[in-house]
Amino acid sequence: MKQLISIVVVLFSLIGCLDDQTKMGKNAISYLSFKMELDTLYYAERNVEFMIEAPEMKQESQDKALSYEWQINYEVVSTERVLTYAYDSCGLFPCRLKVYNEDGAIFKEFKLRVPNPYDEGLLLFSKYDGHSIISFRNDNWPERGFEKDVYALNNPGIPLGTEPVAIVCSPTEYYTPYIYLVTENPFRFLKLDYYTMQVLEEIAYPEEGVDRILEKDHNLYIMTDGKTLDYDCHNAYFRNNFQQGLTGKYGSFPDAELSDRVVVYGEKYHRYLLAFDMKNQVLFSANDVLPHPIKDGDEVVEVDRIYGMLLGVSEEDILILLEDKNGQNQVVYLNISEQYVNWSKVTVFEFKSVYPAAAEINGQSVFASSTKENILYYSVGNEIYRYNYLSAGNFPTQSDYTVGVSGSLIKKMILNEDKSELYVAVDAPNGEYRGAVYCYDVETKGLKWKEEGVAGEIVEMLYKPRNRSYNEN
Repeated sequence: MKQLISIVVVLFSLIGCLDDQTKMGKNAISYLSFKMELDTLYYAERNVEFMIEAPEMKQESQDKALSYEWQINYEVVSTERVLTYAYDSCGLFPCRLKVYNEDGAIFKEFKLRVPNPYDEGLLLFSKYDGHSIISFRNDNWPERGFEKDVYALNNPGIPLGTEPVAIVCSPTEYYTPYIYLVTENPFRFLKLDYYTMQVLEEIAYPEEGVDRILEKDHNLYIMTDGKTLDYDCHNAYFRNNFQQGLTGKYGSFPDAELSDRVVVYGEKYHRYLLAFDMKNQVLFSANDVLPHPIKDGDEVVEVDRIYGMLLGVSEEDILILLEDKNGQNQVVYLNISEQYVNWSKVTVFEFKSVYPAAAEINGQSVFASSTKENILYYSVGNEIYRYNYLSAGNFPTQSDYTVGVSGSLIKKMILNEDKSELYVAVDAPNGEYRGAVYCYDVETKGLKWKEEGVAGEIVEMLYKPRNRSYNEN
């Protein structure tokens, strides 16, 4: 036992004599740390050289020679202190900087986004000098403004018709996204690559023309000559169950007399088209093809024209702007819900209110609504008014915005995703390129930016979102 105690005492004595010599003299370990941090996200253009400088380093004991290693998407692309590189792919890529000396290494991870030139931003479809053109403003580089005629740039030798009709984007989480456009003279129904705007194919369409297209959840809702047709973007086929259910006829396009001012309502995976039959003076839902006349109390409202249909604060609240048979403008606030009645699930139409609308609303008026507040935006000429549709028909007497110069005509209004900005597309009364876009702050109503002379006579403006499934690791 005494021997064991002696051994333990000796061992502790030896341990007490040990000292870390690595921090003494010429060869002391020099631990690394960053004096400044790298950003977590960098942007670059495809095939355009960019530069990222490594942060200044701190070495704990003494300055030793430093080496560098830059990785993009798990491949070493540079061993210089300053990364200078042109990446040839688009997407969001993991990156890592390794800095090391003879004693050790330190790492810093970040991401590089290389957007496509048409990744996300505002898109205008317009007519200029007898041609259909697309203008695009990339949100990643707003300082560059709109680029005109990007379709022709990416599709030489594949002309569009002279009359632009409709354009929609079809982003999706699970499938391949596309852009679809329609022109007349000649009629063309084209599917474009979502990221390059290059033509992928011309779609064989069973009719001669298109009046309007809506898109929701990777489906197109097409209106033409009082008829409706759906197109499944993923499976690439047309269907017309709604149309056949309305008419009781079967075939490519049975006859009907629907207004082309329609709306798609309902929650995800339960989207339905709502349309108004001008002949029979009734509303139809794709979820319930039983007719529903528009009623103000017990009185049926006879409709001469539908100015517009749009969603309210929810996916089941709908606003209808119309002119009745007496020439009176009306605004209808409608809720469509699914309820259980006598143990059966039925679609219930509830007309919450019908009020006289502003007399100034006309066939050239355009509309937008916010899902954050009960506000309807409507235009008259180059003026924009805001109407609270819970205010019992209390329409404003003064406009909230005057857009462009006198004689300008507002062609489209859209709110951004968080409803903080209002984009307004306008045709100026003259000029080579008459199309312009104005962006307003919704809270202050102040003008944030404007770009004039960016398009021809505007037919459509839409916001093209970045497709969320596109290399979002």
